[in-house]
Amino acid sequence: MSNLESLHACNPSFVIGLQKEANYYIDLAMGRGENVVKRMRRAIALSPNKPTYQLLSGHIGSGKSTELLRLKRELEQQGFVVIYCEADQYLQIDDAMELLLVILKSILQGLESEGESLSLVYLPNAIAEIEKRMRISSVGIITYGLRLQKILQALQDSNQNRRQLNYQWETRLTNLLTLAIEEVTQIKVDRLKQSGKKGLVVLVDNLDRLSINQAEMIFVKGGKYLRQFQCHTIYTFPLLAIANDDNRFQKYGTAPILLPNLQLCDRIGTVNPESLSLLRQVVLARMLPNLSPEKRLEKVADCFDNLETLDKLCLASHGHLTYLLSLLQGCLQSQDPPIDLETLNRVLDCDRTMRLSTVRDCDRDALQNWLTREHSHSPEALNLCRRLLLFEHHDDQGYWFSSLFAAKN
Repeated sequence: MSNLESLHACNPSFVIGLQKEANYYIDLAMGRGENVVKRMRRAIALSPNKPTYQLLSGHIGSGKSTELLRLKRELEQQGFVVIYCEADQYLQIDDAMELLLVILKSILQGLESEGESLSLVYLPNAIAEIEKRMRISSVGIITYGLRLQKILQALQDSNQNRRQLNYQWETRLTNLLTLAIEEVTQIKVDRLKQSGKKGLVVLVDNLDRLSINQAEMIFVKGGKYLRQFQCHTIYTFPLLAIANDDNRFQKYGTAPILLPNLQLCDRIGTVNPESLSLLRQVVLARMLPNLSPEKRLEKVADCFDNLETLDKLCLASHGHLTYLLSLLQGCLQSQDPPIDLETLNRVLDCDRTMRLSTVRDCDRDALQNWLTREHSHSPEALNLCRRLLLFEHHDDQGYWFSSLFAAKN
């Protein structure tokens, strides 16, 4: 594997999605303490004829997208058709109606690509009503999917269009759109089962980046509409919303499934050897993807000057996968493999200096506070975690935080 390919694979924004990238994937379930992919897959498999609705949450960078794409491959192997939708690819989603349109378009594209005629009643009326309210012309556009694409583009181009559409909640338009969703998904599921497939699953990613206000609009105000799809659905869910200790987010849905971080160290700092071994493989798989796990370890000297340097890199990440890859990328930008300890220390020092430059006095007080008080998913703590100033850990007794910048009493 070339150094350029390694650098690309170590990019923290690189998501393992394609089958040809499967060698980069490391199953971290043993290090997390729970197999979340298996749990979500079983919920779907045990309900073949009744739609399921699941929410997946976790820290930014914990691996939700990677695990969703792993789930996609496993469900496809079991006979399901899976649509993976990156919600923010289309819009800055902050309203359930926009999200419904994005998902509906994804399902409709699959139906229309099959070439068979569609006998639809509610969808044409719903699209025509939206076009009328937004003053969009569909002259010359022959498919419903393309008409929805034009609507989504108009929403992306104009905040006024978005506001105008968002005002239509609890109106005839919402009812029409709900009926259209039920109609389209039922047709899709029926055709899949007629062809021998087990059903349809829709995975909606990147909603974990929503603010609390956006999450309320989608999962509270619009929650009942997210369940109108006559298929299995999984939505990512912002961890920040869980910090709100009232039960608003249970009203229309279910308790979110939390993707835990790796159990890298215990509360007194003792390293979990199994988790460390998994993180070694995460790093080596990005640099030596075509080798077996055993062969990668035999080739450590091709990647690092020694195993201790690799271990120091893994431990410096606090078990945070995106942070681990960003540190590895920094090393590869500084020198070709094998990476030596001097280079790693320089990258760690630069990263620490950069993060320290963002720390204010109030941050120091907050860090010390969260290192010594009872754990909770408060907005303040989650903001520090997002900035990689605070790291969350867990064991059988619960959760706690650690930090590079403050010592526990």
